[in-house]
This record gives sequence, C-alpha cells and structure tokens, in this order.
Amino acid sequence: MTFKTILPGAWKITKELQYTLFSLQVPTAWQQVAKSLAQKRVKLLGKGYPSVPSSSLDPIIAASFPKIIQTARQGWQRPGVPWVFATETADLSDLPEFIKDWLREEFSDCLGEEEVESILEQLDHSAWHWEAPQTYSLLHPPETPYGDMRFQAIPDYLATEFLKNPQVGFGVNNQYELTFYRVVSINQGSELMSWPPHPVSLIERNQQVGTAHISFVIRFKLQTVPWRKEPMIYHQLSIRQWIVEPFSKFPYKGATAYIGDNRRWLDGIRQPFCFMPLRIKQVMTQNGRNPRWSRAINELLKINDSLLPEPHNLAFEPQYQWSSFGEEPCGMQVAISYHTTWGKLPCLRGISPQDLSSLDEAIQNKLVKGNSALQRVGKFQKVLSGANPLWKIEKPKNKKDKTREHLDTPMLRPEIARKALFRPIENPLHTLFILWETKQCRDALIAEICDLLGLSQKGDAQVYNLEIQGEEAIYEGSLGSLRIKSQHVQGLTQRLDVDNPSVKGNTPQQRRINLINERVSQIISSLPKVQGIGGALIEIKPKKSFFPPESDPKLALRIGAMQAGYVNQHIYSLTTSLEKQKESLNKNDCNRLQKAVSDLLRQFGVLPAPLIDVKKDGITNSNLWLTCFHLLRRTRKTTASNTPVNVALMVRVNPVKGIVQVTTPSLWLTQGWVSYPVGLSSLVTEKWDVDTYHSEATGDSGEEYSNNKQKLEQQLINKFIADCLRDCLSTSVENDELPHVLFMAEAQNARKILTWLQNPKLPANNLPNELKQHIQTEAEQNRLWLARLRVADNGEVPVGIVKGSPGTRTKGLFSWPYVCDSGETDLYLSLRKSSNSEQDLLRKSESRLDNGSRPAGSRKFLEIAVLHSPSIKAEKLACFIHNLRDRWPYFADEVSLPFPFLFATLAKEYAVSGKDPIDSSEDSEGSLDE
Repeated sequence: MTFKTILPGAWKITKELQYTLFSLQVPTAWQQVAKSLAQKRVKLLGKGYPSVPSSSLDPIIAASFPKIIQTARQGWQRPGVPWVFATETADLSDLPEFIKDWLREEFSDCLGEEEVESILEQLDHSAWHWEAPQTYSLLHPPETPYGDMRFQAIPDYLATEFLKNPQVGFGVNNQYELTFYRVVSINQGSELMSWPPHPVSLIERNQQVGTAHISFVIRFKLQTVPWRKEPMIYHQLSIRQWIVEPFSKFPYKGATAYIGDNRRWLDGIRQPFCFMPLRIKQVMTQNGRNPRWSRAINELLKINDSLLPEPHNLAFEPQYQWSSFGEEPCGMQVAISYHTTWGKLPCLRGISPQDLSSLDEAIQNKLVKGNSALQRVGKFQKVLSGANPLWKIEKPKNKKDKTREHLDTPMLRPEIARKALFRPIENPLHTLFILWETKQCRDALIAEICDLLGLSQKGDAQVYNLEIQGEEAIYEGSLGSLRIKSQHVQGLTQRLDVDNPSVKGNTPQQRRINLINERVSQIISSLPKVQGIGGALIEIKPKKSFFPPESDPKLALRIGAMQAGYVNQHIYSLTTSLEKQKESLNKNDCNRLQKAVSDLLRQFGVLPAPLIDVKKDGITNSNLWLTCFHLLRRTRKTTASNTPVNVALMVRVNPVKGIVQVTTPSLWLTQGWVSYPVGLSSLVTEKWDVDTYHSEATGDSGEEYSNNKQKLEQQLINKFIADCLRDCLSTSVENDELPHVLFMAEAQNARKILTWLQNPKLPANNLPNELKQHIQTEAEQNRLWLARLRVADNGEVPVGIVKGSPGTRTKGLFSWPYVCDSGETDLYLSLRKSSNSEQDLLRKSESRLDNGSRPAGSRKFLEIAVLHSPSIKAEKLACFIHNLRDRWPYFADEVSLPFPFLFATLAKEYAVSGKDPIDSSEDSEGSLDE
C-alpha cells in the first residue's frame, strides 16, 4: 500500500501569549577579573582564546538554578549585557562564592592558587542583583538587542504545559505508561525525560540475552524554515541508556551523570523534581586520573548540606537511590548515561515509528485539544515513491547461483570495479602497497585484490628488502595491471610510549605529539618510494589494544603513509582461526577485506561511469557537472596571503566519464582542480588549528575573528566558489558543449561562512548576490542550478508520521506545500529507503520498549531547498537530488547526503595534524555512517 501523506511534527503558536523573564548581569568588576585571568592563561600557555570560558560555567549555574532557561554568550564579555534569563528569581547570597569556586577550578592549576586568590579577594559580593522583569510575546518577535527570546521561551512554555499531565502511554494499547520530568537545558529548546528507567529486553534468536535500562527523551525546539518569516516548533523523541552494573573505573574522558532532585541547589528551596546533567571529569593527580565533580557544585551543596555521592562510590552503586515505578521521586537520585566510550551500547539506538505516533497523539491531547494556541503546520505530500537505482541487478533465486556480481554494493562487483579502475584517468593507481603484521592478512588482501580486479600474478615475487620481508610482484588482468609491494610492519604499529618519563613533554598528550612526529619520520623512511601517488593497506591493532588512548599510533600511520606518497586504508587483523583459514574465512573477515580494498579505491577517486541516467533522473541531458561544497576545519594561517583561514573543499564530478576532482582555496591559486588523491595529500600538509574543528563551537564568544576578518573570510570563500563554478560552466562534460552545473551545500556545515545559506537570507528563485557579482552573464546564470540541503541533526528537520497508519514506514520525496510565505516556493523532504543492515526491524505495532535488539527503522528526512533552477522545474531538480542519494557506488543503499558529498565529508580523514587531541582523530577502520 502506498502512503502519500505524512503529518509533520511541526507546530505553530496561533494566539497571543505573554512570558515574563528575569535577567542577571555580570558586574563589570567581575567581568574584568575573569577576562584578566583568561588573558594571563593564554599568555602563559601560548595558546587558547583570551575570552572568558563561560561555556564551563553556564551548565553548572543552570544546574544550581533550574529556572534559568538561557545564558547569553556575550554576558561575560560586554558590560550591560544580560548573562542569565530565568522564569523566576532566587536568593543570590551563595552565587558570588559559587562563581569564585568556578574561577578557582578554571585557573588555579595553571596560574597558581595564590595569584588567583589575590585577585578574587578584590571582588564585591553585593554587586550581584536581579534586573527588573521583562514581559515578552510568544507570538511576535521581540524588540530587543539580546536576540529572539522565543527560541527558549516557547519550548519552555510547551514543556511546562506538557508536564501538567506528565504521563504518556507507549506500545500496544498504551501498555507502557511513562512519567516525564524536566531536564535542565540551556541549549536551544527544552527537554523532558521519563523516569524511572524502563527495563527493555534484549532478544536475539527468540531468546532473551540481557536487559537494558532506558528513558525516553522528548525535546521541543523552535526552528526557522526557508522562505518563512515565523519559526515553528519541532518535537523530537529519542532514548537515553543508563549504566546499571558496578564498574571498576570511569572512561578516560569522564562521564555524564543526571542528578534528580526536588531541592534547588542555589538557595535550598523546594522545587518540582527535575534532572540536572553534570560532567564527571577525569582530573590528573599524583595518583593518576581521578573522577571528580565540579568544584563549584560540590562547595555549593556543602553549604546546603546535600552532598553528591563520591564518583568512586557511584561506580559501586550506579543505580543511586532510583525510585520505583508508581513511586513519586524525591530526594537526590543519580544515574550515569551510557556512551560509546563505555563500550557497545546494550540497546540499539532509535525509537520506533509507533513510538513517534504515540508522542504525536500525546501532544495533540495535551497541547492542541482545548488549547487553540498550538496548531500543526501543513502536510507532506509524496512527489516520488523512491530513488531510481542505477546499478540494480536481478538476483538468482537459488543462493548457490549467486556470485560477486550479485552483491548489492556496486564497487564490490568485479565487472564494475575493473572497468572503473583501469579506465584512463588522471593519476591512475599503478602501485599498491601492503604493510602487514600477519601473513594471513597479507595473503587475504592480495587474494581479495585479485578477485575483485580479475588479476593474477605474473612471474615470481621479487625480494627488495630481505630484512623486513619486502616483496613485490606484477599482477595482470584483461584490462590492466598492478604492482603490489608488501613488507612487515616491524615496529611501526606498536603503541606510542606516552607513559615514558624520558620522552619530552609534561602530559601524555604532549608526549604523544613528539612521539607521533618521530613515528611519522620512521614511516616515511620505511616505506618504498613511489612515483606519483600509490595506495597502501595497513594492518593495525584495534583501539582496545591501546591504553591510555594517546598511545594509539593510528594517526601517525595516516599522516606518515600519506607524506610518503600513499593514500592509505587500515584494517584489523583477521579473526578466523588458522585452521579454518585453510578452508574459508568467516563472514566478518570477508566483509572487512572487501571494505578495506574498496575504501582504498574510493580514496583514489575510482568511479564507474556513467553516473546519471537522463530518463530515470528526469533531466534534459547528461552534460552536467555535479558539484558540492564542504568546510573541513580551520588552519593557523592568517589572511595576509589572501587565502581563507577555513579550508573549504569543492568537489566536482563528470558523471559521463566518472572523474572526480577537488580543490581548496590554496590549491586553486596554484593548481586549480586536482585529482582526488592529490587533493587528499594536500590536506596533511596544512597547518591545522588544533584547538577546534570547523564543525565544533569555534570559541566561547566568537572573538577569534574580528568582524572585519570574518567579512573578509566570507568574501574570499564566496569568490572561491564563484571562480570554481565559472570554470565548470566553461568546461564541457562531453561533446564540447557548454554544460549545466548543479551546486549543493549543506546548511549546518557551511552557513557560518556562506551566510546566504541562513534561512532569513536564503534567496528564492535567484542566485545570492555574493555569487551573482562574480557570475554576471545571464547565459551563465541560466545554466547554474543551486540547492541547499539540511540534515536532521539538532532537530532542524521535522519528524513525520504516516497519516492514517501509525507505525508505518515509508520512503520517497515529499513536498511541503504552503509552509513558505510565498506560494511560488515549495520545500522538499527526502526520505531514504531501509538499508540492507536494517533487517528484522521493530514491527509496525512495536515500541522500542518491546525489544532493544531490533533496529528501530525510523529514518530521518533530508530537507531540500531549490534556490535557483531557471532551466528546470524545482520539483524535477529535487527529484534528481533525491536520486543522487542512491549514486554512491561504495555503499549498497541510499546515503545521508546526495552524491558526490561523501567525497567531501570523508576527506576529513586527511584533514589531521600530529598535534590533534586523541578524540579528534579517527575512531574506526573507516565506516560510512548516516
């Protein structure tokens, strides 16, 4: 049955509502002291940002006073700017000492306790006071210089209304009744969490193998929408998993605990039971790393005689004073949330479509019926049933007749892979190198390469270095040949000795930097020289083999092999026993071998051709460049050289010839477009800013750039994009005809630099002025198509419920008519089909609470906004972009972003530095996550 209508989880306020907020300003003297301490620390360390690190203060002040709904980023930077907004006031007697304790914890280790204390003694406790209350409209935007308060006030209002009747039924006939409580949050939106945790059976092969304990989490967020003046409320539903068994030690990076209490910590007043998230940090002491709570919170609770349990005691009793079902929670309760740093999650992620339907019904009953202030916004109407596959094959009914040519992933099929690799391209792959630790892995990799590419060894292998068992041989096939070299890893994959006090550096991270540099030099000198760029497969040890995590040498292998001239893919040792290897490898080993080899081909930019089908894709012709833009991260450059600080990657693909090229602002000035592996090699030579990745928050106050520098950065990037697009518009794809160009950018990644991607500035049926000033001719503009994409991260794209069939899953492309202010523009939402890995899903009627071992199958929408398409209808272009989600040949299913985005996003594997902290480097053999 085809379902053509989806009800969005999107709502709007329809009548006037007033909201009163109280504010708190930081006294000028306190601001100056905090700034002075921050600047002294930067001067002493020679790195970091001189702005006040209020991001470490905001979560704990909100935990101490849950009525705070927002903290302003500029509150500690500029005089007269409110720092805290709250729905009521609290006694501030203990606040000054609380903030002093935060300053002590933040700066004493670096500057010394005596110096910090001497500065703090000057501060006046009586300077803190509440400002007069201000009343805001929830329906109309406020006239205030402090931003639109509705983005916190409306979600806070909805959470308050929802909690007037906090029970929600989930599952068949509402068999699971959960009670929700407020979770303190100063991030955009409000959060509710069910308590106590509900046990969920883990069932495999019809047998219960364990139990997970989870809570459902509801979030309300106010979000802006393209070409719509007024924002809308989106709701989300997810799960939070809890540690229930005693454990010996906390993870290396600490943990997050949720403390439930019906007592307000700042002034000891009773409050409705709610949860305060707090970090348990691992602090380096003389006895090693020890878990600790925030000093300011600990000292505040001592005053109110309500101490947190010691982290070591919590390790023995992680279910700290949990209440039971049907029992009203009171007193202090503590739970530690599960994270991947604890190991494999016991329960699979995600909630079922039925759970989403249950929440949608609850929202209508609690917030819509009898309350005309809230109303759903429109419906999604199906435009296209599903992406049109390009490489679909008919599989034989008999399993015995299946061969590699019937695999779902196109680039694992020999017929496709051989033609793609041995087609004449720029920078072809001539040499493949294997750095092995076990002969079994070496031989299995060579066998996989030969099987995939139809090669066989020509003559005997030649020894080029007896000491390291270095061998090489030529492998030939009907379409081409490869030289395969191999040698033993020796000590190149051994752990970095970061615990050795004789190594230069005061901390494991500092010693790691020096050891990585040494290891990189060893790798470069150990690997054989290669003409052009080669490909390397490296056998490594799994992450669990390295403790502390800083001892993992994987980052050195990535950088060293690339600097030696090899794009490189890593693989763990085989797990099949030696006896069974004589017969066959286990399925897991076979899959990993196939993936390692195909991922190496991906890093070489190997593509089948053609990549589009005019009839299937509904476009006029194939003379079309596919391009996309992606910001990677910042460098330590200045703009003196007229190149941006942010490294931006432009990718273009000729879909007729199957050729991918890339460029960056610095490459563009010297080489223009280059082949994909050459582009990757250029990334490891950049001087990256190790303090931040582009996707992370770029500083507490955004003061890392002055306004003029930020504008210059934006101008440089926009001109870079325009120059790249103009080059594409003048470069034929085939037959010497002037081509069309499709340009795509993802909003959450690029909008800080490409400000015209922000919803209030998004052009409708037009090019942005930032590009138009460089692409001036009408002929060029008419051949340029622009689309902005937006992923569902951070709840920026609504969830959807199939109308008339709760719990049903669907797929395809949908339009969202009448959501935009102008009837001439529509918004589109793409929903991928189920992947091959999503087997045995939760059934239509099942809740996540029924089974923790089955995939949820709740897929997220991708938002598509067509900005400019003069020679094609917006709906047709949206359909084509939806089809491009099924054109990544290295994956069996549709992916999160359309082709060729994954070339851009996966380039981050090489946007690395030996100075990067361990949590910024790679964390897997190489995976394709949605």
